[in-house]
Parts: sequence; structure tokens; C-alpha cells
Amino acid sequence: MRLFLLAVGMLALCGCSGAGAGAVRVEIFYATFHPGCLTVTALDEADTSRTETQQLTVEDRNSDAKTVAVFRKPDWGRRLQVIASAHEVSCSGPVVATSTQQVEVPASGSTVVYLDLRAEDLDGDGFVAASASGKGTDCDDTDPTVHPGVPDPCDGKDNNCSGDEEDATGKRGFYVDADGDGYGDRTQAVVACVLRAGIAEEAGDCDDTDASVHPNQPELRCDGKDDDCDGAEDEDFRLGSTCTTELGCAGTQQCKTDGSGAAECKGTQLPATWYVDGDGDGLVGTVATLSCTAPAGAKSTPDDCDDTSRFIGGTEVCDWLDNDCKGGVDEGNVCAANTWTTRTLWSTAWEAVTTYAPGKAWLAGPGGWLAHVNGASVADSTGVCGTTSDWKVAWARPSDGRVFLGTAEGTLASARPMTSGCTMGVVNEVPGTVTGLVGFERNGTTTVYAVTSSGHVLRWEWSGQVSNSAPVVVTRLAANLQSVHGLGPDSLLAVGAEDFQPGGDPLPRAFRLDAASGSWIREELPTDVGTGYLRGVSVADGTRAYAVGDDGLVLARQAGTWRKLPSPGGAAAPDLLDVAAFHDNLVFALSNKGGTYLHRFDGTAWSEPFPQAQVLLSLDAISPQEQWAAGQGGTLVRWGPP
Repeated sequence: MRLFLLAVGMLALCGCSGAGAGAVRVEIFYATFHPGCLTVTALDEADTSRTETQQLTVEDRNSDAKTVAVFRKPDWGRRLQVIASAHEVSCSGPVVATSTQQVEVPASGSTVVYLDLRAEDLDGDGFVAASASGKGTDCDDTDPTVHPGVPDPCDGKDNNCSGDEEDATGKRGFYVDADGDGYGDRTQAVVACVLRAGIAEEAGDCDDTDASVHPNQPELRCDGKDDDCDGAEDEDFRLGSTCTTELGCAGTQQCKTDGSGAAECKGTQLPATWYVDGDGDGLVGTVATLSCTAPAGAKSTPDDCDDTSRFIGGTEVCDWLDNDCKGGVDEGNVCAANTWTTRTLWSTAWEAVTTYAPGKAWLAGPGGWLAHVNGASVADSTGVCGTTSDWKVAWARPSDGRVFLGTAEGTLASARPMTSGCTMGVVNEVPGTVTGLVGFERNGTTTVYAVTSSGHVLRWEWSGQVSNSAPVVVTRLAANLQSVHGLGPDSLLAVGAEDFQPGGDPLPRAFRLDAASGSWIREELPTDVGTGYLRGVSVADGTRAYAVGDDGLVLARQAGTWRKLPSPGGAAAPDLLDVAAFHDNLVFALSNKGGTYLHRFDGTAWSEPFPQAQVLLSLDAISPQEQWAAGQGGTLVRWGPP
């Protein structure tokens, strides 16, 4: 007998069988796909060359069951392999599912074998998903229009599952864009369905290895390249054109060499170091700038050996300082004619002395006492402004010697040398004594500042010989002010003490005028200043000032910071009343110490240059070449040339 298969239902592999011969019933199941072709194969394990295959009828549905009877051929062994296979689309299509079982054919009766075929065709297009066990050919099992064999138009999809759209119809022209900047190489044209990475619609890229180089942009970098592909290099940077460097030197535009891609003005001339007058003595010594253009008043060669002091630099003069920076003070017999002199001018107590030119000064005291000194001659001006005012402070205008006076009654006055006229300046509701005066001449206008013991700051402005208006109150500070000084509004300082706390000790205070805002700002003093009043202040230059006060307090201000200096008299320090400062090495101060009222500081120690028997009350000087002091008993002290 030969092996044959008999259908028990729909299909069978046909053969002859004897009565009572054994058989195998094969149950085949498939689901979730529709096979294009379904086959059953029997294989003799004793001789694998013996096979029989039968194609089964497939209905048009995605799941089904088939039953097949298998009878053994007489010359085959009893152990068989039964294989069910499902093909995609047709029997020539790929096998997309298989199921195998080993079975022994019984001598009689039958045995059952179950074969299950599984594959996925979710979109029902007859093609199994390529992702399902990797056997199908449908590259998108969610779209029934996508599968092998369909037309592939250019629509961004691989419609026929060929792996790409290279075989698509309707392609457009593009250009290779190797650097991804959106512009392609005109010499490398390609066709594609849609724009994708590596290609570009627009050509014109003149360097497809550099994404920063492409058309339709500014010439971004100065680098010797044509960044915008217009055929010119660095045209936006005006290379070679004339220019001026940051240092004011002539130059030409060139690319920087630091790789930044920027252009710069490269100088064709060397800059010079320019020096200006930092201390106001007319000589230059402070570096202003490195430039090819000289700032106003600058020189390329310094001629001031010390530009921190307006009194040092140039020829040596008699002034206690090393003017020529040669290491000596007043060398060369320059002080041969200078002496200390004492004169007694009447018997009044001179409360104030102010000088405005060499050999010229004013003296002022109580009861309207007023005197003008011009060398050896003295003019009595008492009563010019009345005899009821007690003059406390004075300042004289350098241009013509006009004196401005402050009274114990809180009023101001002004008079000229050798004249009988007097201008009174009254400020209403200003109690207290005028304790300090200073003024400045600028562009024909004189501005006088005064301070009072009640904390008021007053300003009185004059044009020539005429008062513009009555004095005005600028502000009122929280202090009993005792002195004011400066070389101009931008260096103006006022000192005194805060003494309005009931039962409390007075606390030293210092204020500066902020010229930009017009506000007076309290300055930070050292923490160990103690208590008492600051009674005098003197500004030496734009960065240095000195203040003195009770219990020998001496303060130095450098670049906005105050520090303490040693006191005259050591531990038994006297109260200091007034100060005139010119340099770190030359500070004069008045004290209440009997017999040694005048003190001089040389930067290291104090000395008493001219002991006096009479009490000195006021000190003034406009240069270190001449000092004036005045006090009780009509005393006038002067140091300088005859």
C-alpha cells in the first residue's frame, strides 16, 4: 500500500489504504492572517528523502481550521514528521508561518496531531507584517495601501516596501548638503521624493564642509573666506580702509589674528604716554593715557617729580618741603631771608586771620575789630561793618582781597581793602555762631560757604563786587559744625560734633559735599576717635585732607578714608583748634597748650617751630611758603620772607 492522505472534511492527501490500517488525523489552525497558500507535508524520519506535500484549499477569511488524514505507505517507517506551512499571497510567496510535529502512525486506529500557524496581518491587505517574526513583507501593517507590489509615488512613504523611495515615481531635483546648513553643492545634484537630511532644495553653497558658509547671510567673520558665497571675501569689514584705533592712532581695518572672526583697526603709528597735572601746580607728572592724541593740557614728557602735591616739583623754595625731589628740604640756602616774626596790633583778641596773597592778610575780632595787613603796613578797618558784630571767622578772595566775615550772631558781612563800604548778609532763622568760612572764584563768580554751630550750611554768591542775593541755607546737618574747607566744591569738607543727645558726650563728625547731587554726606571716621569736637579741617589737595579736634585728635584723609595720626604732646595731648595742611610731611596745627601753641608735623613727629607766650586762636596759609597765626593781646605771628 502507498501512503496517502484523506480529507476528513474539506481536503485530503489522497492514497490507498487497506482495511484496518492505522492513520494520523492532522488538525491545522491559523488566525490573524489570511494565507495565500496552505500546504501539509509528511516526511519519513527513517528516510528524509521520502516526502509528500499536499496544497489545501484556503477560504477568504483570516482564521480557519483544516483536518487532514495521513496514512502510512507500506515502505515508509512509522515515525513521521508532519509540517503545515502558510505562504504569503501565493504558494510561490514567502513562508510566513510553519508548525511541525513528530508522530508515530499506529498499526490500527488513529492518532491526532495539532498544528497551529500564527502570523499578523493587522491591516488585512494579505501581507504579513515584516515585524512579526521577521517573515512577512508588509513594512507598514497599519496601512492596507502599503505592501509589496503596489505603485510607489513620491509621498514620503515606502508604499511598496522596497526599503526606500528610490524606485518611486515623480522625484524632484535636490543638491547634496554635506554640512547641513540648508544649502547644497551645485555640482552634486540628486533626485529624491522629499527633502531630507543630507540634501537641500537650494544650491549655491561655496564650501559644503563648513555649515557657517552659505548664501543669503551677512559676511559673518573676518577670516579670509567668502562666508556669504557672493564671490567676495570679507567685503563687509572694509578691509584696508583707514580708521582710528581706540588709542586715537591712525590705522587700517584688518582681520584679527586670534581666530575670533572679528575685524579691528590696526594702528600704523605708535601711541605715546601722556602726562597731566594731577596736583594743580602747572607741572605734569600723572599718567593720563596711552594715545596718539594728546589730552588737553597733557605733555608727553613729565616735568613734575611729585605730582601728588601742588607744592612739590620744580625749583627748590623755602617751604619745609623737598620741592626738587632730590632728598633734601630747603637746601641751597633758600631760607636765608625767612624768619618768624611777632607783631602786636592793638590789644584785641584776634579771633580770625585769613591770608589771600603773599604778605597780605585780614585780622578780625570782637566788637567789629577789623584790620588789613599789607607787608609792614596795617590799615585799621574797625567799624567798617559796624562795631556790634563779634567776628569769629574770615575768608579773603585771592583776586582782590575782598574779605568775607562770619559773626557770633549768625550773620555774614563783606568788605574790600582800603574802602569804607560793607555788605551785610543776613539769613533769617539761623541761630548759632558762624564757625567756618571758605570761598571759591570761578568764571567771575565767587561762591562762599559758611557753617554754623547749629548745623546750618550757608551759601553766598557774588558776581564781581556785587552780591547776587542774600545768603541762603543749603542744608542743616545733624552736628554742631566748627569748620569748613576745600579747594573747590568737589573737595569741600565740614567738621564738628554731634552734641544734641541729652547727657551724652559730643561725638566727632565729618561731612563732604557730593558736588554732583548737592548732598552733604557723613563720612566714616575711625572707631577709636573717642569723644569731643573736631574743630578744624584743611584740604591739602584733591585726595588728602586733615582734621584736628579735642584731646589732641588728628585725622588724615586719603582717597576718602580717614585714619588717626599721632597727637602733639603725646599722652598729655592738648585740644587742637585749627589746622593748615599742604602735604603728608607738612601739617600745621594750633592748640591750647600754653607756650607752644603752634605745632608742625613732618610726616613722622610733631615739633613746635615758634613758641609763643600769647594764646593763638586762628591759623591760615595759602601756601607752605608763608604761615599766619593770630590770637589774644593783638598778637600776629607770621613765617615767611620779609
